[in-house]
Amino acid sequence: MNVSVATRHNVRYPSGDGFFSPSEHFPEYPFGAISKVDNPVYRLVRQVLADAGLDRSHFGSSSWNPLGNYIAPDSRVFVLCNFVYHRRSKETQKDFLSKCIHASVLRALADYILISTGSKGEVIFGNAPLQSCKWSSVLADTGADRVAAFYTAEGAPVRSEDLRLFISEKSSFGKVEKIYTRNEEDSSVMFDLGDKSLLAEQKKSKSPFRVTDYNPDRTDLYHSENSHVYIINKSVLDAQTVVSLPKLKVHEKVGITCALKGFVGAVGHKDCLAHHRFGSPLRGGDEFPTAHAFATPLSSFHDWLNRRKPGSPMQGCMEILHYLLTGTLRQLGVIRGGAWYGNDTTWRMTLDLARILQYGSSAGVLHENRQRRHLVLIDGIIGGEGNGPLAPTPVDCGTLIFADDPTLADRVAWRLMGYQPEALPLLQVSNMERWQHGSVERSTQISCNGMSVDEDKLTPVLSRPFTVPQGWRTYLSEWAI
Repeated sequence: MNVSVATRHNVRYPSGDGFFSPSEHFPEYPFGAISKVDNPVYRLVRQVLADAGLDRSHFGSSSWNPLGNYIAPDSRVFVLCNFVYHRRSKETQKDFLSKCIHASVLRALADYILISTGSKGEVIFGNAPLQSCKWSSVLADTGADRVAAFYTAEGAPVRSEDLRLFISEKSSFGKVEKIYTRNEEDSSVMFDLGDKSLLAEQKKSKSPFRVTDYNPDRTDLYHSENSHVYIINKSVLDAQTVVSLPKLKVHEKVGITCALKGFVGAVGHKDCLAHHRFGSPLRGGDEFPTAHAFATPLSSFHDWLNRRKPGSPMQGCMEILHYLLTGTLRQLGVIRGGAWYGNDTTWRMTLDLARILQYGSSAGVLHENRQRRHLVLIDGIIGGEGNGPLAPTPVDCGTLIFADDPTLADRVAWRLMGYQPEALPLLQVSNMERWQHGSVERSTQISCNGMSVDEDKLTPVLSRPFTVPQGWRTYLSEWAI
């Protein structure tokens, strides 16, 4: 297992000049374009790969191929980017970049992938963002559209792809105005994990699974007593290598959203993603703490809305009313939607997806042997604390994390965010062993700015813990490093 951390606190994302090309000509650089604007991010991506000791004997020469041991020539690679949602009207660019990756990191990563795949390979970058995300906008907001344009002009085999099979358009007040669906048969693969799902361990609870803003009847079809179904986009499963490109960011339902939680970006139909069980623990749910059980009627209203087809004036009025009610409760600090440390569902769903992406074939079969390689490059140039994943507060971290294992990437990221990994069910070794075959190999040595360091000696990148969502603050205060 290989984990490398590179930190430069004065690093900033470059402008789009030169399509985020490097501002100097490195020996291994496969193109001729050089940016006139300084690009410290490209240098940092190069450094984090070099510090990992990848293809060490060729470093500094034109034949350096740092990802060559992981990515075969002429192969297909899918880069799973954090494109969770487009930039909102009142959101600053820096606020936006605390929730979505920046294309300068994508560009440097894709260049090194192309060195490995060659001109006959294929590199696809994309994600399945929220149903109401404007795809063209999120590509423009991150700068990824300029990356795609650069490779098209160069004739390089790189393209973007929206992995969603269900897309909606909403007004600024939450009214659904249009819905689009895509051909599911040709572009997705169904996996029914049955009793192998970690969600199956919740059988004693009779409270149904729920996903915010999706029809609960469809979620009930995917997750019943003996069935746990996930719909994965075939483009990801057809890849020989998946490279996760997430943000260094907190998450209201699982604590952290980096490599593991980012696997939801491979799912075509998000109504199969169980996020919580309806109601409070009093009735077997984990949607909110018992103290907030008074919110149950609003959850029932939410289910009623999501079961109805959009379009009627009455439906639109009800959607706006719901939008105002939920916004008011959020301002009052009422926890809803599984956004707290007692959520016992989302981490299970996340590890189910990790098993599928590790062992699942494009034929919809889970195998004993790993079906594809997973690499991770976490964009922590700007991190996200506070109300993650959709409205975090930006923090300047100047950090990149490379790993050849997603579980170790997340453990290291969480320590750099200032907390002990065993605080989160998602990162507990005992839970990870239940979806991997055999024991989880824990890294004892990590490269941090070229120096070897033990995992338990890593210190917070901000010299303090990240601020976490409200539903986690009291709980995680006892787990801070």
